[in-house]
Amino acid sequence: MLGGRSMLITGGSQGMGAATARLAASRGAKVMIASPDGEGLERVAAEITEAGGTCAWTTCDVTSSDEVRTMVATTVERFGALDLAFVNAGISHPPMLPEDVDDDLLERILAVNVKGAFACCRDAGTQMLAQGRGGAILVNGSMSGITGVGSMLPYATSKHAAVGMVKSLAVAWGPRGVRVNYQGPGATETPMLDRAMDDVARFHGGNPSQAIPSKMQAPLARTMTAEEQAEVACFLLSDAASAMTGAIVIADGGLTAF
Repeated sequence: MLGGRSMLITGGSQGMGAATARLAASRGAKVMIASPDGEGLERVAAEITEAGGTCAWTTCDVTSSDEVRTMVATTVERFGALDLAFVNAGISHPPMLPEDVDDDLLERILAVNVKGAFACCRDAGTQMLAQGRGGAILVNGSMSGITGVGSMLPYATSKHAAVGMVKSLAVAWGPRGVRVNYQGPGATETPMLDRAMDDVARFHGGNPSQAIPSKMQAPLARTMTAEEQAEVACFLLSDAASAMTGAIVIADGGLTAF
């Protein structure tokens, strides 16, 4: 149900963004991937094209409103329209006590995960509304958007903010045909998780191998894969999820079921 649709994916040079681009293109979507990492984007786009898919790329720093506007315009110029947007770009930080969080770190996390995500939603949604044929936006957040994480205050705060943003956009744009949903992954095998495990181990005074059990506490007793998260993303962006907007979909192996 993605065939012929144009899809914009931020954070598309690696991890869940790249996996979603590959899957969507394999199902017939015309994909534009964006990230500050031009080299990574070029590599992913080449892989997709060689596999027979349609993929273009453009660099974008989502903290720049001008670059976000240009990214959306570039997508429309390339594919003629913008039907779907996976707002996936995000950053994290090493675990720390709340009293050790400084203003600079908080502002850096919020600049990408909240302000940047909002700019992408606003400009993608505005384009979809102007086209008059609806559309779908998916914000990739985290299970941290629905639970407290004492050692990750800036990150969890940013993801809670994204939940509120998604629900508000869904209420505002639903009557005009644009769906907006939130995906909350748990521990997923990506470069970000690799870095996080090392940071968690150091925070607790151990070594990286001692951080692994923390990934296995969910009922499924394993980490998720980027490809599994891509399946969730493509479903939520497709017409198969046409009844869903304002939904908070958690794909964490059951960790937040406790």
